[in-house]
Amino acid sequence: MTQAMIDTKMPEPVWQPLPWQGAQWQRVSQQIERAQLPHALLLAGPLGVGKRVFARALGAVLLCRSPQYDAACGQCKSCLLLMADTHPDWHWLAPEETGKAIKIDQIRELVEQMTQTAQQGGRKLAFIASAEAMNRNAANALLKTLEEPTDAALLILIGDLPGRLLPTIRSRCQRLDFPVPARDAIQAWLQPSAASVEKLELALAEADGRPMFARELLEGEGFALRRELSDEMAAVLKRQTSILAAVERWKQHDWTPLLYWLESRVTRALRAQASGNVASEPAVALLSQAPAVNLFGLLDQLKSLINLTLAGTNPNSQLALEGFLFAACDAVNKKTQ
Repeated sequence: MTQAMIDTKMPEPVWQPLPWQGAQWQRVSQQIERAQLPHALLLAGPLGVGKRVFARALGAVLLCRSPQYDAACGQCKSCLLLMADTHPDWHWLAPEETGKAIKIDQIRELVEQMTQTAQQGGRKLAFIASAEAMNRNAANALLKTLEEPTDAALLILIGDLPGRLLPTIRSRCQRLDFPVPARDAIQAWLQPSAASVEKLELALAEADGRPMFARELLEGEGFALRRELSDEMAAVLKRQTSILAAVERWKQHDWTPLLYWLESRVTRALRAQASGNVASEPAVALLSQAPAVNLFGLLDQLKSLINLTLAGTNPNSQLALEGFLFAACDAVNKKTQ
């Protein structure tokens, strides 16, 4: 079994849910207290709202031998194993690469692990991140485990596009929904990472209110990268830079964040057009000059690419970006609808 197929590592030792996840945490805490936790959970909601943090916090408290106030203690043997990335009853499965499908062999390996006795004498936990990326064979292989759950085993599916999961899988999981959280809760959480209120507001706007994306912007080099992309996009739309040259450079960036960024540009262009305001960002200002019907077409194109990527279909990034930019240039340069 390769590490890429089933990962027993805990990505980071997170012991607490996020501030805006109180209702979901209270619900599972009550189920744990009453011994009513189901054998399978589906954490459903858009990418970037913190579902994986919640999953890790829940897993940690379930494996902890001395939980304190509904949280893992961080000191018992189980917690120490988690912190060392060596807990034998923790299995985290995800696509091997962004845009790749979860394959049947990965699920079979996971199911085999879940049928074995827990090595630490407690629960066995299996997590499937981006669960909608399971191909049909993988999803069918998981169904038997859902239909005939193993004692002391808990399966947690994390669905960024839960509607793409097989109905037979959704119906066998108890669903917890995670919407985009309230803005004030995110602002308080992000405040330590922001150099200023203006920077925080910009990060939230760029991330469309999704806190995990906003934090990445504040703590990394996301702002500089986005300015660079925006300048190049404006140059492409003005035909000062070739589409092929831009695509060659854009392909080097992370695919999913790039698609979300492009989607936000088109969305902002539609808003500017509807309000009659001139966008301050050159790329958005240029896009806002295109007929609305063309902008909606671009938006549909990007949403389709995002859905295909999250579902593990792995579209050809070269052709996808070329197609989008050609359509964008054509829309901007149209004189009439």
